[in-house]
Amino acid sequence: MTERFESDDFEEPGFLAGRIAYIKPTGSDEAHRLGLIPANIDLPAGMKLYVLHAEDGSVLGFTDGYASAYGAAVQNELTPVSVH
Repeated sequence: MTERFESDDFEEPGFLAGRIAYIKPTGSDEAHRLGLIPANIDLPAGMKLYVLHAEDGSVLGFTDGYASAYGAAVQNELTPVSVH
């Protein structure tokens, strides 16, 4: 007998397949280098930002607080995952 498993069989409660967002800490210098912050905007040296990425790696947004990035993901029905 062959059993067929549907993707729904493996979903955890509260987990939305295909709706993951990654939160990655990034320094202000790196944010400038990546073009997240315009060149004419000065941030304190060594400031840490939290960048929210879609599953494909595209940037959804950034903030100066982890809780804000996490909250933005949840508000938009994304499952946040930390990346170090």
